[in-house]
Amino acid sequence: MASTFYWNNKQISLPGAYSTIVSGETGPARQLDYGKVLVIDTGTYSAGFGGGAGINGENTSGQNAIYTFDTISDFRGFMKGGLWWRVAEALFAPDPSNPDAVGVSQLQFVRAATTTGATIAFATTSGGKFVIKTLDEGLIANGTLFGETLLTTGYGATFVAGVENPEKWIMQFWRGTYTGTYTDGLPYGDIAQNNADPELVLESPEFNNIQELIDWAKNDSNFGLLFALDSTSKAEGTGEVTQDDITTALNSKPYILASGGTESFDADDLNAVLDQIIGLDYSIVVTDQVGANANSTTTKAVIKHITQDAKFSHFLYATGYDDPADFSKEITFAQAFNSCYVQLVHGGIGLVSAFDAQKIRWWPALYNTCAIVGRVSGKAPYIPVTFKSIGVDRVKHILTESEKKKALKYGILVTVLNDYSGKFEVLQGVNTLQDNANLFNAKGQSYSIQFMRVVAQINKELIVNASIDLLGQENGVNANSLSAGAVKDWTVAYLQSRTATTEQDNLLLSFRDVVTTRKDDAYFTTYKIVVNNEITKLFFTGYLIRG
Repeated sequence: MASTFYWNNKQISLPGAYSTIVSGETGPARQLDYGKVLVIDTGTYSAGFGGGAGINGENTSGQNAIYTFDTISDFRGFMKGGLWWRVAEALFAPDPSNPDAVGVSQLQFVRAATTTGATIAFATTSGGKFVIKTLDEGLIANGTLFGETLLTTGYGATFVAGVENPEKWIMQFWRGTYTGTYTDGLPYGDIAQNNADPELVLESPEFNNIQELIDWAKNDSNFGLLFALDSTSKAEGTGEVTQDDITTALNSKPYILASGGTESFDADDLNAVLDQIIGLDYSIVVTDQVGANANSTTTKAVIKHITQDAKFSHFLYATGYDDPADFSKEITFAQAFNSCYVQLVHGGIGLVSAFDAQKIRWWPALYNTCAIVGRVSGKAPYIPVTFKSIGVDRVKHILTESEKKKALKYGILVTVLNDYSGKFEVLQGVNTLQDNANLFNAKGQSYSIQFMRVVAQINKELIVNASIDLLGQENGVNANSLSAGAVKDWTVAYLQSRTATTEQDNLLLSFRDVVTTRKDDAYFTTYKIVVNNEITKLFFTGYLIRG
């Protein structure tokens, strides 16, 4: 019997010569996004705000309740108000005066909460009822009025006469736009509550029968973006809707207000979030556990997750205190964190505002955190955040020289005024690792944010690229189709693609000693790299000579 070979994706059994030409080069390695940031909302600032559902939602849950945004307008439209709405400007545009200070590439937001949607019910005397649930869940969905007429937050429905047939009605759905009141008594969005006009988000076709509303809700894609039809909706009798039904439903009020939306935040919800983000693609995580809660049980759970459970390396940016009086407490926090994966930010900030009598509005340290996170995320890992400008006008804590030294010694991120440029900037990009006498220690850990970002990016790109290029081969993978030499060559090609040249800055300065060996069903590859680390100090020495 003639021997058979599989060659060039064909089964060959006939004698003869065969030839093909294939590429002798590997494709360029994928350079993965380094600017994705995850916000885990635990309810500290967002109670009463936030779109969509919590991780344990009524209409949406699990990974579907992790929402992704590429622009500040989309995120603010989702949040509708609260402090996260405000600090989004720091994440997306950390220094508006500097066009090169780009922020996060993508913001992912999840509420560690159990939520239910609010209900809008329109019941008739004899024609049945039309009941819907808001897809925005929690307190934000409940309609509230300022005075007796102005819808400021949540949803409400009303009716207007038909255009083509005035004997019919159009059901309109409105949403409040007030962003809420900050602790200084002013609105988050600088628009007073009495001036926050509601927005029309949806309206039905003309109708005079409940069934027409039900059929529209079942088939309209725009309706499906905002609401879900409740199973109790049904037409009765002829389904006719009369003027008396409209009058009774409104009950002398401008809207049928949405009601019944609930939210609660607890440890089970946080655990549900952590279970869902094990393989999520992000680089930095921020929470609203701040001040005295900076190292809370919640924070400890997040740290355990990013250091032990998550598929990739991630970095937590924790937020400490606002005021100078609490600086010593920050040192205690930093010593407790003691991790190259945990950054601690200190100090509230001020922004010029025409709405405040003093022309300055003070915001908590979370704003500072988000500005630094935006600054870090907007640059490639090999570009340090040290000396990078932060778009603020004041800092609550003007550090002394000795306090600056303590901040660096214990690993606290602070924003200081540069006397030469007149701008506020990050003193130095350091994490809370206490073994920080040298750039990196025997465990391969560094106090430098930039250094650790480079290491994390190399690991992440090796995992993702190898999974796709090597383990994902259609006709593999076994010891014959994937040799040790091929793995080594692929590794060399990847590391070369991430090595800096005179024309292109990059993650590494050099690499060497790439070795691949096989044991049973696994290949083990080792290599040595020189990280393209940041430079933080310049020393000049001049020598006097005689002319």
